[in-house]
Amino acid sequence: MGIFQDDQPPELFVPDLTRPAGATVDADGNVACVTCGTKLPVARADVVGQGYRCPPCSAKADLAKLTGGPSDIDANLSASDRAGMRAFGAKFIGLGALMMVGGVLGYVAIGPLRVFGYLVVGGLGFLVFGITRYTAAR
Repeated sequence: MGIFQDDQPPELFVPDLTRPAGATVDADGNVACVTCGTKLPVARADVVGQGYRCPPCSAKADLAKLTGGPSDIDANLSASDRAGMRAFGAKFIGLGALMMVGGVLGYVAIGPLRVFGYLVVGGLGFLVFGITRYTAAR
């Protein structure tokens, strides 16, 4: 008998746990690379978010990561996950811009108060985080 007995239980977020299309293994124990489509034994394949990838494609993705080339996010996240990342980043970009504008306007209208500096610096942080998240989902 507690004061919280009538409360609803919290909603649980259960992600989509279905196997992606690239993770199917045929009867011979072979899989298809999600990047180039090459068939290879499952024991030689590298596991990525959307299925399996052949060693040459994994080497290309690692080299691209080291040299600052395009990321291999397509092999790891679905299109809906990437869209969700872009939307999340866009929210932070908007919030950061609003915080920075509010801090600058408050500084100009009211004067140099510490809270306006916090708004500008916090807004800059939100803006950088949002841009990073938005561009990572390309």
